[in-house]
Formats: sequence, C-alpha cells, structure tokens
Amino acid sequence: MPIVSVLWAMALLAAAALSLVAAGRVEYALAHDALATASDDAVAEAVTNRAVLALLDPRPASRWRTDGVPQDFSFGDRRVRVAIQDELGRIDLNQADGSLLLQLLQSVGVGTGAAQSLVDKILDWRDPGPMRRLNGAKSDEYRAAGYSYGPRNGAFQSVDELRLVIGMTPEIFAQIEPALTVYSGHPRFDPRLAPREALRALPGMDDAKIDALVSARTLANAYAGPVGDLIGELRGRAFEIRSELARNDRTVERDVTIRLSGNPDQPYWVLNRQRR
Repeated sequence: MPIVSVLWAMALLAAAALSLVAAGRVEYALAHDALATASDDAVAEAVTNRAVLALLDPRPASRWRTDGVPQDFSFGDRRVRVAIQDELGRIDLNQADGSLLLQLLQSVGVGTGAAQSLVDKILDWRDPGPMRRLNGAKSDEYRAAGYSYGPRNGAFQSVDELRLVIGMTPEIFAQIEPALTVYSGHPRFDPRLAPREALRALPGMDDAKIDALVSARTLANAYAGPVGDLIGELRGRAFEIRSELARNDRTVERDVTIRLSGNPDQPYWVLNRQRR
C-alpha cells in the first residue's frame, strides 16, 4: 500500500507539473500576442501622424495622394503600406439623395424595383418623421418582420449601421461599403477623389471609363495628389488612413478616420478606429 500511495502521489505531482507548464505556455502566448498588438498599434499611430504631416505639407509635390492609392515605405524595421482616402470622394449616407443611392445600388447589379425599395428603406431609417415612403419601413414594419429594433429615425452613425436596414444583404453591403461614408457632410462626391465603387454610381460610367479616369488621375497627379494645388482649405475635412503592417509572415491592418482641426496644437480628431 505505501508503494501504491507513493506512485499515486508521483502521478499527481506529474499531472500538476504538466498543468503548470501548459498554463505557462498559454500565458506566454497571450503576453506575446498582446505585445505584438501593442507594437502594431504604436506603428499605426505613428503612420497616422506621418500621413497627417503629408496632408498638411505646404509643398504640393510633397503631399501624399488622397484618392485611396496606396504607397509603400519603411518605418524602422517594418514595411508599411498606407492609403489615404479623402471622404469627399465617397457618397455620404446621410446627405445623398435617393437618386444617387439608387444609382449606387443599380451599379452593383440590384434590379430597379429592388433598388428603389431599398432606397426607400434607407431614407426612412435616417428620416425623423413617422411617415414611411411607399416601399419604406418604419417601426411597425420592423416589428412585423420580427426585428427587435426599429429605424434610428436619425443620421446613420456609421456605414456599418446600414447592415441593420431591412432588405440590406451582406452581399450588397460588401459591394457598396467602400463607396460610402458618414463623414463628408456633402450631398455629392468628388470624382477626382473617388474610389472605383463610387465612380460606378455616375451616369454612363462603365469599367473602361473608370480605368481611363483612374489612369489619367494617376499619371497627371502622381506626386501632387489628385487635386494638386487646388486642394484648398483642409480644415474640417475627413480622411480615412488605412495602414497595412508587415509582421513576419502575415499582414495586419489598421484603419483610422480623422478630421483635420486646423489647430496646430491638435491637428486632428479621431472619428473612428478599426483593427482588421
């Protein structure tokens, strides 16, 4: 019996030791991941500050592009790809009228009837009044459809909120999301700054015309940015800065949307941050 007891004790000690080793490995992995994430966030913050400096550079030839065209550079021992998108090049979900939203939906293959129905529901989501459009939806329609929420009856707080609108599918959202913003504050968008997804919403636009427009923009403004010396007053303008950071055998992405303040002590405000 004493021998059996000793063997049991040794087995329990071995199990405890293995458990401690496993727990240590888990804690090490968690700490390592946390450190890597913190490092990525720090680099992304530095890249954001560098991008803002490039936006505010008084020398047109030194400004970075603001039409979403990426550029590569090194930050310390990290390889970074950064793309700046002026939100004036996107369609503002809170300011665009129904005809522009209709053109956007049709540009990704949504039929005329379905597109008009979805536009009515989008406009009903953001409009404060209780009256619904012909094919729209207010609180009663959301309840009847089994939803636990109703429309905001106010401005979209983010583009992602569009997912909540009745009739919006993941497939449609994925196609139109790059064209949309809630930060420009303008009913129209600037084609000189627009991504392809927004350009498709212009009347008579097709892939060939988009290719020609983007190519001409690239060749003519390779260094000065798509609006060159006409970039004008940037105070109050919003920009998305997307960073792709190379880390060993993988790439991590950080998105930050900022608004330039015009205040040298605090050049910008952060409107949104995302890790991808």
